[in-house]
Amino acid sequence: MERIYGFNDKIISADDAVNKFFKNINSIAFSGMGGQSVPKEIPEAIHSNLNTNNAITLYTGGGTTKSFEKYMSGLNISRRYYYLSDSTGRLKVNSGKTFMMDYFVSQYSGMLRYNQNMIDIGVIEATAINGNGIVPSLSLDSTLSIIKASRKIIIEINTSKPDLSGLHDIYSLREHSIIRIKNVNDRIGSTTLKINSRKIAGIVLSDKKEEPASSYSKPRENHEQISGNIWEIIDRLNLYKNPIQVGAGSIASDLIDNSPVSQLKLWCEIIPSKWHQYIGNKIKMVSGSAIYTLPGDEHYTETFLNNFRDFKDNMVLRPNDITNSKEVISRLNVITIQQAIQVDIYGSANVSHIDGNIYNGVGGSGDFCGTGKYTMVVLNSVTKDKKHSTIVPLLPNVDIPRQYVDFVVTENGIADLRWKDPRERAVEIINKCAHVDFKDRLLKYFNKNNYKHMPYNFNDASEFYGA
Repeated sequence: MERIYGFNDKIISADDAVNKFFKNINSIAFSGMGGQSVPKEIPEAIHSNLNTNNAITLYTGGGTTKSFEKYMSGLNISRRYYYLSDSTGRLKVNSGKTFMMDYFVSQYSGMLRYNQNMIDIGVIEATAINGNGIVPSLSLDSTLSIIKASRKIIIEINTSKPDLSGLHDIYSLREHSIIRIKNVNDRIGSTTLKINSRKIAGIVLSDKKEEPASSYSKPRENHEQISGNIWEIIDRLNLYKNPIQVGAGSIASDLIDNSPVSQLKLWCEIIPSKWHQYIGNKIKMVSGSAIYTLPGDEHYTETFLNNFRDFKDNMVLRPNDITNSKEVISRLNVITIQQAIQVDIYGSANVSHIDGNIYNGVGGSGDFCGTGKYTMVVLNSVTKDKKHSTIVPLLPNVDIPRQYVDFVVTENGIADLRWKDPRERAVEIINKCAHVDFKDRLLKYFNKNNYKHMPYNFNDASEFYGA
């Protein structure tokens, strides 16, 4: 086959691969991030062919898809790392059937990288194999680390996409070495993956197209106000020349739609597929680890794939331990825009749990927040059902400490927290960001307990839980 240079003898069906290599395994890893470029044939073949009671540890490169989670649901997954994206996986983790620790992205990739051969078999998606190596798909995620951590690798060549040669900058971290990236579109690595041929167990062909990322939903009605408030901060501080990191999801997508300026530089973890339409006008250059599809945006992904050569000089895909490198984020003076589930009145944020149950995970929040020039935490001021305030007196779970947060932004306004005492922060957040239905209750709570440097009262705070 023309997409597979020199490895035709490795081609195998997904069913045969599962029957040959997966019978006695205890650990599996799959590439893919934001639901993008998750292998498709092997998970389905596992669902159809693998009958084992082995306790399996499941590793993924990031968020997956509904189909992937359905196919994996029949396995006895005792542990999984490091991110969730569907109710099937969440139910098992939150009920205690599956154990999980949601590491930050760069931390997770590093742990895989330094534990070589601990995974029985890894499965990655690619678009071609040429004389220089393996051409990845639309996600590089933790693929390099998965390859290093796996004893054997199966490569799914996805022919529903073109050969994406030239889109990637593949650089493997080296201890005590500087990552020599000074600009968003700098390239310091290779365009292909290198794998020892003895490690490749098989090559599976696929023509299945992508699904939307199951982690993310369509925009809510007030996201335009939130975007406007974010741009007000960037304009006020004249930050248009700084690279911007936009957290994943619908707010991120809307933000660039509503950009009042052109020639933005974006240093991101993952990139919405619709952004390709802005290359050369609103967006000057963008770097990320994956290009993902929001629900309803499938046509943007198809358009990008058909025309990716027009954008690859201004768009770079990298491994996520490069996109999420604190060294690079700090050097570039990145402006971080981080979505959250809840914030407390002092500015700390919860991005991963709802009432003690994990939703998706912390993702790259700990890599970006507090590392670049400024951090904005953005969220809707109330839950979708409008029954609970997302601004609360105390957080049962803190993922981002208040010291990392410079601004809190909701549809109602902007809380500038810089140089403020915790008590001043509380007044600022409640007055500027809280929903009108909860503002008086929050102020009442704060005024009643305002007798310490950072006042709190567990009993009085409990009425705000349950968001």
